[in-house]
Amino acid sequence: MQGLRSVILSSMVEATLCRTGSAYDQMVRSVWEHMIRTAPIAKAIAPAFGVVPDEAFTLALLHDVGKLVIFDRLGSLRAELRRDVRMTPAVMPRVLKELHEVLGGAAALRWGLGKGAVAVVATHHRRANPLEPSLPAECVYVAERLDLAMQKGEQVNLVRWFDEGRLQASFEAVAPFVERVSAPESGGTGFSL
Repeated sequence: MQGLRSVILSSMVEATLCRTGSAYDQMVRSVWEHMIRTAPIAKAIAPAFGVVPDEAFTLALLHDVGKLVIFDRLGSLRAELRRDVRMTPAVMPRVLKELHEVLGGAAALRWGLGKGAVAVVATHHRRANPLEPSLPAECVYVAERLDLAMQKGEQVNLVRWFDEGRLQASFEAVAPFVERVSAPESGGTGFSL
């Protein structure tokens, strides 16, 4: 049932958000593709964090929804103004970086996804010290880092991720799962400590 909910949620998010019809369309596609790639990674590594795999899949699928909210608003503005809404190249990445977590958390709250899901979406970059440990948030954090590393062809550096993300999960439990997902035969770039 949870898997079915994830598929429906994925279709709903894709259908209802991000009709920018502008220069931002490629950015929207990139964000959406990243979210879609991150979800199965989170599902695959979820047992190492003691997280239900379908829950990890759903949370990872939603983790960057705040970026889609921003693009959706740009699309609405474009329709209202009847012209493209343009930002300087330096502004858009900063807007996305600084606002997407809080806007994503607000969207998750509005959709009634529950306190835990809201917290994961709103803090998935783990920039601030979390008030409470959250293994689902840590799972999404590692899944996102792993997707980005694999897309850039970078080596996986789990030690650095644990340090930067202040992760509480067991490194010994997580490492074999990440190694399996990042192995070259599964499309990864390799694993190093």
